Amino acid sequence: MKKYDFIIAGGGMAGLSLAYYLLQSPLRDRRILILDRDQKNRNDRTWCFWERDPREPLSPRINQRLAATRPFESILFRSWKSISFHGTTYSGLLDMGRYRYKMLRGIDFYSFMEAELAKWPNVEQKQATIQRIKDTPQGGFIIADDEPYIADYIFDSTFALKLDQPENHNLLQHFKGWVIQTKSPCFDPQRPEIMDFRVEQHGDCRFLYVLPFDEHTALVEFTLFNDTLLTDAEYEADLRQYIDRYLPTGGYVICETEYGVIPMSDEPTQENPSEHIIRIGTAGGFTKPSTGYTFQRTQRYLQTIVKNLTDTGKPNRKEPWFKRRFKFYDSIFLNVLEKHRYPADDIFTRIYTENPRRVFKFLDEDTYFLEELRLFATMPFWPFLSAFFDVLRRKVVG
Repeated sequence: MKKYDFIIAGGGMAGLSLAYYLLQSPLRDRRILILDRDQKNRNDRTWCFWERDPREPLSPRINQRLAATRPFESILFRSWKSISFHGTTYSGLLDMGRYRYKMLRGIDFYSFMEAELAKWPNVEQKQATIQRIKDTPQGGFIIADDEPYIADYIFDSTFALKLDQPENHNLLQHFKGWVIQTKSPCFDPQRPEIMDFRVEQHGDCRFLYVLPFDEHTALVEFTLFNDTLLTDAEYEADLRQYIDRYLPTGGYVICETEYGVIPMSDEPTQENPSEHIIRIGTAGGFTKPSTGYTFQRTQRYLQTIVKNLTDTGKPNRKEPWFKRRFKFYDSIFLNVLEKHRYPADDIFTRIYTENPRRVFKFLDEDTYFLEELRLFATMPFWPFLSAFFDVLRRKVVG
């Protein structure tokens, strides 16, 4: 049975990012094994996120946090200084201040990581199906394709959340998108649309992204926040209807398709379920429940894990007590969506138009409490108050 210092179970975004940060640290000479059942050789997903312009002076606290995603600045597919929004009472540009909206394609990330990992002979990658992970007194034990391995620590991104416990809020962010090429020049490459609610809501939260690559090419993505997946035909019907109604394409062809499902759940997660096993990615609670955004939080959390591992020999990441308030905020927002307490398209319109710049800082969990109170004051009072007490009942009273 082969012994490693670190085994990374799951070679997706979280697992590969962790390997990268380990190799940039004093732990770069440790033996690392990465296991994943799939080859990462196609553009299977896109990550979008916002962050402040790294060229601008910031507070030391935010500068430290922004360092998380800068290693990938060179492989960004697109970066925009302005974004558009189309809600219930407002249509136009949003004031992002010093923030930038960024897009990273899966294939570019995988290619970058493949080149980086190939530089290190102490890193092994194996395509295998993971069958079992457990803790033992000797270390983390794993079986993949009937082969046993052991390591000082296993970093696991494959653990599946339950997503069915009644005391939790369990919604899904699911989406289907097309990269289309149009006959007519109908896109502004400098102006992506991050939320367009001009689709039938059906009591849910439904909107379109339009992320332009050039005047003729864009990713058009239909996204929903609810608890019920659609059929392929239903996703495609809304995509076609939106394109035909709002985009003067002159005709178009579909070049690429992407589909995904991200849990929007406040289910408590165990990042450290045992001494030698650490869960990362969605399995470790790295996905923000109220938005489904994962990429930037994953980079931040992984850097902290590697720093702790370097400084103390243990990877355990501890979150300050007062920082946990954001999880409570997430639960309240999920409750409003789950119980249909107020139209979601109007909630997002208020959030983005009445909180310029502050909203991006808030969603990144970089705000101070006073800033959060100012944002809450722009929300519909009674629906969120009802959600507040319902969350208390479900989480505290049970």
